[in-house]
Amino acid sequence: MKSSKILILSLLICSTLFSCSGHKHEHREITPELEEANSIHQNSLDLREEIMDFEKSLKEAEIEYTDLKDELKIWDKDIIEVPGFEHSHDDEHQRKYHVHNPSKPFSDAEHLEYQKVMHDEIVAIHGKMKVLLAPKVMEEEG
Repeated sequence: MKSSKILILSLLICSTLFSCSGHKHEHREITPELEEANSIHQNSLDLREEIMDFEKSLKEAEIEYTDLKDELKIWDKDIIEVPGFEHSHDDEHQRKYHVHNPSKPFSDAEHLEYQKVMHDEIVAIHGKMKVLLAPKVMEEEG
């Protein structure tokens, strides 16, 4: 009797902890807009991973990029996954960069527009980093 009460109490505690965890994923039908949003999101993550390599090169070359670090921190804080594609990774390519920010209560069209804006932002940061690295690349080729 006592052991069954302990078991029930343990199960109750475990179920409460799992239901209160912060990573709840929204389950909804995958639409063409969400498919496109996820494609854009994956392209953004590809660029973000390239930026990780750029950061390493900038540090090695002792090139200052504090302003871009600040832009990246904001981008990293704002990027969200697309509902229905949470933690979708290409099996052949395990990402170094992962998104764990909570999703927003957007419509499918809003998710698509949000991913477009986030992609434009990471493209701009990527371009600025390439410009910073240009003198280093020229030195290596010269």
